[in-house]
Amino acid sequence: MKTRILSMLVVGAVMIAQSGVAFAQGRGWPAVQAVPADDRLIVKQKDGNTIEGKMIEASETNLTLSRDKKVVNISRDNIKEIHRSKGKAAKGKWTAIGAGVGAGVGAGIGASQYSQCSSDCGIYIVAGSALGAGIGALGGFFIGASRRDRELIYTAP
Repeated sequence: MKTRILSMLVVGAVMIAQSGVAFAQGRGWPAVQAVPADDRLIVKQKDGNTIEGKMIEASETNLTLSRDKKVVNISRDNIKEIHRSKGKAAKGKWTAIGAGVGAGVGAGIGASQYSQCSSDCGIYIVAGSALGAGIGALGGFFIGASRRDRELIYTAP
């Protein structure tokens, strides 16, 4: 029984070690050269600047991106990390989430005002819900526009 557990632990350790080696190999410069043209890249330079653009070409010493309809050449020696941005921003999804949360919060605030009123104050719930939905939708849109999946493809040695 002890031998079986020990052998399973050894096999598990070897698999984890091998996956780390394979993962590290994906972060080399050949991974950058394999990126197709027009893929979105985020380049962090050693001086702290970040440049975002679309891939044009990666040679042995240089990375060429298209940014704001201009060509940007970055020396490989100046690059700290490169991330590849995948997918599209989920603006619609986050806008809907923000609108729902905002409507709920607005309705709650309106209901608290409604309970303190003695006359025809039902408008507070409706107005709070509408205003909250608008503000929440706007916030959700900006959150959704900024969220994309990023994959680290290169780390400088």
